[in-house]
Amino acid sequence: MGDVTGDVVVVGAGPAGLVLARLLQRAGIPVTVFERRSRAELTAKPGAGLIEYRSVELLRSVGIADVDLEFTIQNGRMEFRTPTASTVFDYGGLTGGRTNYIYPQHQLVGALCDALVADGGDVRFSTPIAAVRQNGDGVVVMRADGSEIRAQAVVGCEGAHSVVATAMTGLRTNEVDLPARIVAVIADAPPLEEHTIYGLHPRGFAGQMRRGPQQTRYYVEVPGTDTAADWPEDRIREELGLRLDIHGKLDGVPFSEPVLVDLRVRVNEPMQDGRLFLAGDAAHLITAAAGKGMNLAIQDAVELAAGLIDRLGPAGDDRRLAAYSATRLPAIWRTEAFSLWYLRILLAGLHDGTEPAGTVPGGFTNGAREGWLAALLGDPLLARWFAHAYAGVDTSP
Repeated sequence: MGDVTGDVVVVGAGPAGLVLARLLQRAGIPVTVFERRSRAELTAKPGAGLIEYRSVELLRSVGIADVDLEFTIQNGRMEFRTPTASTVFDYGGLTGGRTNYIYPQHQLVGALCDALVADGGDVRFSTPIAAVRQNGDGVVVMRADGSEIRAQAVVGCEGAHSVVATAMTGLRTNEVDLPARIVAVIADAPPLEEHTIYGLHPRGFAGQMRRGPQQTRYYVEVPGTDTAADWPEDRIREELGLRLDIHGKLDGVPFSEPVLVDLRVRVNEPMQDGRLFLAGDAAHLITAAAGKGMNLAIQDAVELAAGLIDRLGPAGDDRRLAAYSATRLPAIWRTEAFSLWYLRILLAGLHDGTEPAGTVPGGFTNGAREGWLAALLGDPLLARWFAHAYAGVDTSP
């Protein structure tokens, strides 16, 4: 049969997989993590970077925040820029100072991996998993080299193309492709302002996202039919200058290779099948609006870890594990709904219908965006709801 691991195999060493493995390790549950990429590839480029208040508090409650991860850089303000106005929105003030934190994903993954390995954790990089199958007394995991591993439970945390999801019976995939894309680049320079900037221009959305003292991520909305070849670096700079009103301010700033981001949303349900479980992007994809993807992954991992510890630890109680999918899906759907709603404020290329010939392209859509922005900035109740949802703060009196 091949070598035998411990109780749990985690496929994928992203935020979900490493948070889960770290919590199982600390509880004395044997766990092995398999990652198809090398460690250098895994931690090479910044991706997501906005951590919700509730995610930090959750990680603090399970002993990871302030131990393995130090959350020190806060973000409590955002700026909306249009061709005619600029408004700073203090969402931290509306949540009583409970803000987001900036923690680039590649740094978070690196820190968790270091902590896991330092305590004797088993993380196998450059080791892809080819297939997974359940049998009567556990799960068989087949590596790409043909060798097999046995485990009591397997968790897919390997992203959208999950071999664990493929092995699950009765899985229902709910998916929508949105008619726009985003080009993302990393600038090796401090942010132009010490807060998030959302540019709502008739030509399309552009954004500045903080990723640390010396790195900044920039977004440019592009048509859904465009490819990366359509967006050379000079064109990206030009559009950022126009849409964010920062003409010339990024000249000479080194950019990473542009990445084209498809705006695809997906929820797989249920997130479990027997001894197989999904967490993070393997369970759900969400748009980049408001930086919710890494947060959902962390929250999945903490809940799933609690269920596995109850089941595989001394208590031998499977009630929480059995309810994992039912517990997580309502929060996932709420977050998907918020992200899609916010995307309609940000993007110019989302249409519910076809505008008549002769109208200004995007005219109605742009007017609707400005209407929502005016409501957000002018209605205290809407502003309060948005601030709490954006920062990831449970509403309270």
